[in-house]
Parts: sequence; C-alpha cells; structure tokens
Amino acid sequence: MGTIVIVTVIIFLLWPRMKQIPKKDKRAFFVPLPIGLVLSMFDLQHMKGPVTLIEDIFKPIGQFMAK
Repeated sequence: MGTIVIVTVIIFLLWPRMKQIPKKDKRAFFVPLPIGLVLSMFDLQHMKGPVTLIEDIFKPIGQFMAK
C-alpha cells in the first residue's frame, strides 16, 4: 500500500517536468515504476530461487531413475 502512494507521489511531482522531455526518456522513467510496484507486492526475500525450483522438479525424476 505504501509503495502505491510513493509511486503516485513521484508521478504527480514529476509530471509537470515530464511534458518537455522526449518520449524515449518518458518511457525510461515510467517503465521501471510499474515493474518495481509489482515486484514490491511479492515477498521476494522468502521466495524460492530458480535452483530450488529445478531441484523440486528433478528430484522425483532422479529418485525414479535410481530405482
């Protein structure tokens, strides 16, 4: 919730200045904001990493092959 407020404040504070900036720079500014907003909604510190995911997928296959 707090991140949404921060992103909204950033947009409202910088919107008047953004009118003079080229479209390429606007995209470079506004694309990371929603990405960061979405990522902030996940508990990334406690999510499993890609190695753990691969181990979870192939561990049963390895046990089956060992028999």
